[in-house]
Amino acid sequence: MTNSERLININTDGAMIQKEAIKIDLPSLTIEKKDDVSQSLAFRAMVLFQVLAYGSYSVLVHLCERGGVIMFSSTTMNLVLEFIKLSFSLTSHLFNSRKSSSMDIFNYKLWFRHSLPYSIPGLLYFINNNLAVHMQLQMDPASYQILSNFKIVTTAILYRIIIKQKLSRQQWFAVLLLFCGGLFYSLGAINDPAKISKVNMRRMYIRPLGLPMIFIYCTLSGFAGVYNEWILKKYYSESLHKQNIYLYTYGTLLNLIPAVGIPLLTSKSLFKLDLFKGFSFYTWLIIATQALNGLFMSVVIKHSSNIIRLFIISFSLIVTTVLSVIVFDLTLNIYFFVSFAAMMSAVYLYYFKEV
Repeated sequence: MTNSERLININTDGAMIQKEAIKIDLPSLTIEKKDDVSQSLAFRAMVLFQVLAYGSYSVLVHLCERGGVIMFSSTTMNLVLEFIKLSFSLTSHLFNSRKSSSMDIFNYKLWFRHSLPYSIPGLLYFINNNLAVHMQLQMDPASYQILSNFKIVTTAILYRIIIKQKLSRQQWFAVLLLFCGGLFYSLGAINDPAKISKVNMRRMYIRPLGLPMIFIYCTLSGFAGVYNEWILKKYYSESLHKQNIYLYTYGTLLNLIPAVGIPLLTSKSLFKLDLFKGFSFYTWLIIATQALNGLFMSVVIKHSSNIIRLFIISFSLIVTTVLSVIVFDLTLNIYFFVSFAAMMSAVYLYYFKEV
């Protein structure tokens, strides 16, 4: 072999080694970037805010209730909420696009093709966000929050199916313990609808219709959360603002149709439309907190996982319980304390590694 041939081989091998190094280094840089975000003070502040937002949601909805009726339209509230998130994401994306000279969002054919995967979680969130409002009439805030922990069960199963993440025996035991705790509370706290109207509303209660509603809610929520995480991480290099634009556009359009269509059919006049009928200070407080909550959650899911989301939901139970006792003078029953102990044990077993 000549010197020139040796030189060619050395250069070729060097190029191959360099390419391999690039392939190895890029994912590690991505992981480091995700770790940096999830360990930052701002990220932890977002998580703390979300615990407060989730915990206060059901209490605020009940404060908008008058005579067993929620005064505002759930689709109108969610329309405003989704539009605020869409406006923020669109403004942020356009601002960043001006810096990078990338305005591909105005390529409508490309936009539609890229946005299609987000239509699935968009539809699921549309159903769930409206269901979450009407479900409040079927149970008290603390009952709603404790039964919402069933999301851990549905998310764990769907995590295994969609993202192929294996759970340890300890984690499966935690899921079983959580399910048993919620089932025990459901059977103990369920009340006859006729009796609920006569008893003191300071007592904890669940109407029979509340159980299938919470089952549907937790199933859809688990699927939407896991599927949304899969999309966000599949296109990890894509701007989070652009991904949010796709998702919130579907949320805005889906809520717009019933929010405007139903009042238009009942009033039969465009000039008599009153979209904000029944809105109060508490309604706008729900919109403000949940808009921030949604934007923060997209950061959490993209740079961490749905496990943090479930951690937030679990610990928001404490916020809901404290607020319910303060605001409604709610009397907690034995079923709550037993279920709470079981669920907190399940949360510990699920999130922490085996010893």
